[in-house]
Amino acid sequence: MEKSYQQKQNLYEPLKGIKVVEVAQGVAGPHCGKILAGLGAEVLKVEIPPDGDWSRKFGPMIPSKDDLESSALFLHNNTGKKSVVMDWTEKEGFVNLQNLINKSDILIEDWDLKDRKSLNISKDFFIKQNPKLIEMCVTAFGLSGPYSTYKSTPMILFALGGFMNIMGSPDKKPIMLPGFQADYVTGINANNAIQIALWERDSISNKGQFLELSMIETLINLHQAPFEMDHGGNRQRMGHRQSALSAKGFPPGVSSVPAEDGYLTFGGGSQPIFETLCLMLGRPELIETEEFQNVFKNPESGVLMDKYMIDWMKGKTKQEVFIEVSTQWLLPVSPINTIRDILEDEQFNHKNAFQEIDHPMVGLAKYARLPFSINNKKLNIKRAPLLGENSNE
Repeated sequence: MEKSYQQKQNLYEPLKGIKVVEVAQGVAGPHCGKILAGLGAEVLKVEIPPDGDWSRKFGPMIPSKDDLESSALFLHNNTGKKSVVMDWTEKEGFVNLQNLINKSDILIEDWDLKDRKSLNISKDFFIKQNPKLIEMCVTAFGLSGPYSTYKSTPMILFALGGFMNIMGSPDKKPIMLPGFQADYVTGINANNAIQIALWERDSISNKGQFLELSMIETLINLHQAPFEMDHGGNRQRMGHRQSALSAKGFPPGVSSVPAEDGYLTFGGGSQPIFETLCLMLGRPELIETEEFQNVFKNPESGVLMDKYMIDWMKGKTKQEVFIEVSTQWLLPVSPINTIRDILEDEQFNHKNAFQEIDHPMVGLAKYARLPFSINNKKLNIKRAPLLGENSNE
């Protein structure tokens, strides 16, 4: 017998019936909630009046009738949720928050030690009242240790986590990677931890638990090699070149060079790749030229190789170079895409990576879907809520 429409819908809403309270603000906690909402959970975003989540005021802004509804950052990280305005920093509001949490499966919060002291709450405060509750605490540095009372920013996290040290040119100051990457990765990991805790609760223990995740610990897991490699060797800034820790870097390293309408990046890690590149450029003599055998011993060889590549690409577009280099010469190459390029890219569109959503204040816009599919279908996402839109409900 054919399954009902609702049963079909449930196939693509695996967390339907799960209730989530989200008091976390910004990016990390809300991004976790966004994923849960995309999977079908009912995510109730509790926002403090008068302005709600601080990311509502964070640019870039989409032109609209209301500034609190037009932050692209907020709209992206809060799709599919409901919004309730409630001042849980006051006694009555906190009691109301407790009532919501006591009827929920998951709590996503970002209260650090200072917040917990002011609210007079311990790690087991809510779980004592709701033993099946899964509470996820997402903070910059965690709830213990010398940094646990500190506030943070993306730049501070990238600096402390060792990433600014490897970003930029070796002869210049470290540079910052724009955006909230540490927060996004933490939000994804928070979702993973919650899924495991849900499985453990519903399959084994019938009990909830307190989960803690820090952004700084998330970052150190992104370094691509063991920390004490080569007897304490430190990975250093190499600009757009291959890491100097490689046993044998290929002479031009990894380079980003301009075509007529933008940049491409070339990469490789072997002598055969370098030899093919020299043949493509019409300079076979470079294969045996000594100064081109190691870009790290002779940095000027990389600069000169870039010049040869730029000369070869004159008059060619990014796409023309990409097609020729990848299909005729079988070399690793990619155009460096702008956001507009990504929206028009045939691979992203083939994978149905974007969804157009209508918002009452900002109108139609394209949003990135969750990156996985279920039964060969991408999950639909719903618009972000207006501030306090669901308070009466």
